[in-house]
Amino acid sequence: MVPLTKKHVAVLAVFIVMALVVLSVETPSRADRDYPCDRAGNTVLPALLKKGSIGELTWWGGVHMGSGICDWSSSHLRATGSPPARAVPAEGQDEDEADYEYYRALERWSCMYTALSAMDGSTATAWCEGKKDEGIGEILIVKVDTAKPVRIWNGLGAGDSLYRANNRAQKIRVWALQARQARKEIGQYETGLVFTDITVVGSHEITLKDFNGWQSLPLPPRKRLAFQSVIEKGEPAVKYEDSMFLAIEILSVYRGAKYNDTCISEIGNGEAK
Repeated sequence: MVPLTKKHVAVLAVFIVMALVVLSVETPSRADRDYPCDRAGNTVLPALLKKGSIGELTWWGGVHMGSGICDWSSSHLRATGSPPARAVPAEGQDEDEADYEYYRALERWSCMYTALSAMDGSTATAWCEGKKDEGIGEILIVKVDTAKPVRIWNGLGAGDSLYRANNRAQKIRVWALQARQARKEIGQYETGLVFTDITVVGSHEITLKDFNGWQSLPLPPRKRLAFQSVIEKGEPAVKYEDSMFLAIEILSVYRGAKYNDTCISEIGNGEAK
């Protein structure tokens, strides 16, 4: 063994100090490094639909979706503009609370063109497919009660100029889906629903009208499947009507005057802003 000299000890001390400095630097959290909607979408959705089942989806009640919302469409347009800046906690505000608000703001920004924007109750937001072409064959999934009338607001409905600037869906295939099972998932702040074995129960093709407003969305004939839910206090925790979904497949488009992104603002049963 080679004995340590004063020179060796001095060099070793320098390395120890440098290591302590590196470790003392604050490591950024996941929210600083990554965005919740950091995936481009579920690219296998078209193939899964044609096979008759898309597997599993998680629903957080429209409050937030995190990266799970990426599974609700085959692609989506990346967020535009700059992400929100991390705010300094207000007077009397807990640091964890400030971090929570920041993360939610980051989530809303990064998910601005995902499927959530087609079922958030606002026609000023929209799902926009993320392909370089007009998005023929791309899929959007929304959660609706297919036992009730369904409406659709085609295109980017934030204003007439934006509506005309972007593509609108023209001919579409409407896929009716139903989950066979559901369970609850307890998150840090919310309780989610996990739907499994989501199966195609009907489909047909229709042509949408080209105007910036609501229009009815005719649904295909569909069968009813057996549905199982976890039981709480002797009752199903998830009702049958909550097990229904629609998938929209773009078959052709009305071309936009400026952009080649195809958008759908809203699909739902009730009123929306």
